[in-house]
Amino acid sequence: MLYRPSRALGLLVGSVLTLWAASVAVLLLNFGVQSGIGLAGFFAYTGAAAATALATLFAYWSYALAALSYELDRNALVVSWGLTQQVIPLGAIERLVPGTEVEASPVRGVTWWGCYVGRARTDAFGPVLYYSTTHVPEQVLYVGTRERTYALTVDDPADFAQQVVRRQELGPTAEVSHHVRHADFGLFSIISDRMAGGLAALAAAAGTAVWLQVALRYNSLPETFQAHFPPGDAAPVGELGGPASILVLPQTATAILVVGLIAGVALHQWERVASRLVLATAAVLQAIFIAATAIAIG
Repeated sequence: MLYRPSRALGLLVGSVLTLWAASVAVLLLNFGVQSGIGLAGFFAYTGAAAATALATLFAYWSYALAALSYELDRNALVVSWGLTQQVIPLGAIERLVPGTEVEASPVRGVTWWGCYVGRARTDAFGPVLYYSTTHVPEQVLYVGTRERTYALTVDDPADFAQQVVRRQELGPTAEVSHHVRHADFGLFSIISDRMAGGLAALAAAAGTAVWLQVALRYNSLPETFQAHFPPGDAAPVGELGGPASILVLPQTATAILVVGLIAGVALHQWERVASRLVLATAAVLQAIFIAATAIAIG
């Protein structure tokens, strides 16, 4: 038996938030293009990237809300939220308590009108995992096990509780353990690898730092200037023909970064160690470009 809570309000709000973040990204990108190369342009592009990431998060959370469901059979209660499923053995459920009998703290997590997914605390059960579309007590049912308590939204909590008890009395047809099940990420398996994700973030941050150096100094660069290596050496190693010539460094760094990130993501589903090595190499190369850019612009 499949239960789907009312999600219309949450999806409407999630869509508005997604469009708002996407609109901010477009406006900042347009401002960056008009500003040209400089500190204002750098912050505009950085803000556009952040707004794009936020829009992506809102879009995923809206998708996860659309997929929110509770599937009930004789073996388990499965709570689906996006790419994650909470598998609760039916035999492990010890209590079903209406929301009207429990006082809960505000939910901390993905919360907006029509979406309450995250953690809260109750005096009766302690920590609670919320997978709900409302905070109205009459529509919330607490499902408790020895390990954890969940808060769900069902139109008729009494009927839902009767369905659970009825299936518990019939007994399971297969043995099920209490666990969290994640979807197969495939090409995006890197999402579940914190080390690889950290290396990718470090490489991206270093690549951003290359552009920041150029943005800070670009408008003050002379029409022609000499590059010295090591810094402070009286004899120049070469002469650069104007501020535009310095853009070769960050552009090359960005190209290498993009190739490294794509290769790291693609490799991850087959070989994590190789993926981490590629991402670490990309981070090191960005650090080298930071040094090279600093040397070139003095």
